[in-house]
Amino acid sequence: MDPSLEVEPLSSHHDRAGFACGNAALDDFIKTKARKEQDLGFSAVFVAVARPRGSTIAGYYSLSSHSVDVQGIPAGTRRRFPRYPAVPTTLLGRLARGLHVRRQRVGEFLLVDSLKRAVESSQHVGSYAVVVDAIDSAAISFYSKYGFHQIEGRPSRLFLPIATIKRLGL
Repeated sequence: MDPSLEVEPLSSHHDRAGFACGNAALDDFIKTKARKEQDLGFSAVFVAVARPRGSTIAGYYSLSSHSVDVQGIPAGTRRRFPRYPAVPTTLLGRLARGLHVRRQRVGEFLLVDSLKRAVESSQHVGSYAVVVDAIDSAAISFYSKYGFHQIEGRPSRLFLPIATIKRLGL
């Protein structure tokens, strides 16, 4: 991964206004909603910036507690689950990389970092999987390339079990 970047929690010194990824909804989130959601405890937002302590955001992601309907998990997998209506998960709510870092694998760098944090968090707060709501077909392809599977009945919602992430050594 890129040794010139580090990931840190979003704070006031980061230049949110200057971020652009090419998707209006993702740009708007970091510029106008991310700090409020973080302050309310709805999500934890992390940004990739240049070392040391840069302010220009190369990309970001958000994590929060979540759950999915147990019926969305493949039948073969859920057979061994307790009889609960929902499965605890970690939601990778948004992930975006700036236009200025295209083709530098910043998206992959952010995904790996988010998965590491999800595994670490799952040791303190139960989580069966990381879940994403892919914003478009390109995002579905991106996450699928890294082993995410579609949740039954929700083609844009994908999941990757924490156990799989651990087996990958993350």
